[in-house]
Amino acid sequence: MKLRMGKGVIVVLSFLLSICLVGSGFAAAKDEQKAEPAKKDEAKKDVKKEAGKKEAAKPVDLNGASQKDLEGLKGVGAAKAKKIIANRPYKSVDELSKAGFSKKQIDGLKPQVVVGAAPAAAPKAEAKPAAPAKAPEKAAAPAKEEKPAKDAKKEKETKSKLAPGQKININTASQADLELLPEIGPAKAKEIIGGRPYSKPEDVMKVKGIKQKTFDQIKDNIVVK
Repeated sequence: MKLRMGKGVIVVLSFLLSICLVGSGFAAAKDEQKAEPAKKDEAKKDVKKEAGKKEAAKPVDLNGASQKDLEGLKGVGAAKAKKIIANRPYKSVDELSKAGFSKKQIDGLKPQVVVGAAPAAAPKAEAKPAAPAKAPEKAAAPAKEEKPAKDAKKEKETKSKLAPGQKININTASQADLELLPEIGPAKAKEIIGGRPYSKPEDVMKVKGIKQKTFDQIKDNIVVK
């Protein structure tokens, strides 16, 4: 009976021990999983540090570096970086003295800087010859003053279209012939024809629109037969 109880105790203890071992194994696996991201982050930081060291080790060109790159040099701030840029180009590192650096400061910078080729100056634009001055434009001729239509018509009618010494018989002349008389147009020529017969030249003043003034213009060119 005692022997059986002893075996039972051993079995129970073995079972409990195996449970503890399995639990500790799970815990260790979880801890390892948690630790992996932290290890990766550390590895990334190490890579960045190495890259930063390499970048820092690269010498800075005094003639071509930006103000930010110059400010990364030991002992060089924003003010000194601007002075370095203002006094370019440099033929040697010792010429940093013209930017206000002491010999001690220059010696400290020599391992960190190099003197590259100075940037080429932009070519000056060639001055283009001035275009020849244009000759002054001629003033436009003054426009001819146009006479009013009525005045032009009146002048046309006033001028005689008859040959010198030619006379028109107002009793027999056609409308076209009558229109050759000064001051006589189509309308008045029809009125003259409508007022026939005439016994004397003065009778033409009975026609509507023909007054003394018009008669004076035509009297030397009309006859009554």
